[in-house]
Amino acid sequence: MKRIVLSSLASVLLAASMAAQAQSASPGLKLSPEQMQQLDQDKSGDVSRDEYQAFMEASFTRLDANHDGVLERAEFPASVTDAQFAVMDVNRDGKVTKAEFMNQVMADFDEAARQAAQ
Repeated sequence: MKRIVLSSLASVLLAASMAAQAQSASPGLKLSPEQMQQLDQDKSGDVSRDEYQAFMEASFTRLDANHDGVLERAEFPASVTDAQFAVMDVNRDGKVTKAEFMNQVMADFDEAARQAAQ
């Protein structure tokens, strides 16, 4: 499998969840060596879907500052735009549940994997 190129939203969330990485995201952002090291738990040189899912589940927990099981707009880093937040907030209640979050970031991963395979 080729190295995964993440979509803009997943890249922003990935970068934001890694406090040591202060970078802006743009469409097609590739994983930095630091991101690969953190995500590639089995040191295979690729990030598997399972590795990415585990990382993003932990990211949700880290972002959930008040530990109420949902992410409000203020809990996201400023680099996440209102439009990106709205994409995740499927039911438009002003909060992103873990299911909404995971559905979006995993869909982004699957799309990036599909594009990398072409």
